[in-house]
Amino acid sequence: MAIAATDLVGYLRAEFAKASKLRLRLLLVQLLAAIPGALGVVIQDDKTLYYLAVAGAGLLAYWWLVRAKYQRVRAAAHTARRASLILGGLGGTLSPDEHQRLRQLFTVDENEARFRIVPNYYASDLPPSPARLGEMLEESAFYSRDIHRISATIMGGVFVFFVAMAAMIAMVTIPYADRVTALTAARVFLASSVFLLSSDVLGAAREHRAAADGAEDVRARMSAAYAKGFPQNDVLLAMVDYNSAMEGAPEAVPGVYRGNEARLNQRWAEYKRDRAAARKAAEA
Repeated sequence: MAIAATDLVGYLRAEFAKASKLRLRLLLVQLLAAIPGALGVVIQDDKTLYYLAVAGAGLLAYWWLVRAKYQRVRAAAHTARRASLILGGLGGTLSPDEHQRLRQLFTVDENEARFRIVPNYYASDLPPSPARLGEMLEESAFYSRDIHRISATIMGGVFVFFVAMAAMIAMVTIPYADRVTALTAARVFLASSVFLLSSDVLGAAREHRAAADGAEDVRARMSAAYAKGFPQNDVLLAMVDYNSAMEGAPEAVPGVYRGNEARLNQRWAEYKRDRAAARKAAEA
């Protein structure tokens, strides 16, 4: 059975939701993997140290498995998004070979994808054309901008929290501690910093911010293209840039889209009304 544009919406929503959960699991596993290293500097019992080493090795192996799965799901999600934009915007069908490739690439089953189908996921009422693709692209960039900005703020907050906790512990303990205690506290801090480095929390915040800036650039370009009737080459080039910006960032922090969906829907509806009114006034 051929995959329609509405089916691709279900696949992209299911794949992105799955990727977002796997990313959260990766962060939790990395945090847990840092705990044995932190405890190892204060525990002297050989048997306990052995168990901590085994636990650390097990968590590392599990992390590699989750990471491989996350990368596969993430690739499937971005493929579904690209296919959804092309098929939903320009119309037409995919060849049987492409259908088979997509079905092999997707990690969620057909029933789960069907459950997540939203018929009016893209708000454009235009027939299949570069103009419809342009509107879909502008809408996607509008949502992605805010979602990645919020994700950047959350990841930045996580980084600040860990740094602040380490600084607070240092200020409270070091002035009143002897040399051995101070050195132990420093070792605990260094071991705990493995989590921040391995998960690259600050780097993720920067990548989310860069994705938000890239989405805003595409939105502005499509807003300008709207006034010119969405020239095909402008739309296609913007789609390439949008894909590059989104694929260069981690998936959104779990819950960000769902928590802001109603607000974003309202803002997008207001944006479309204001844009249409401005165009009508310019043509009068």
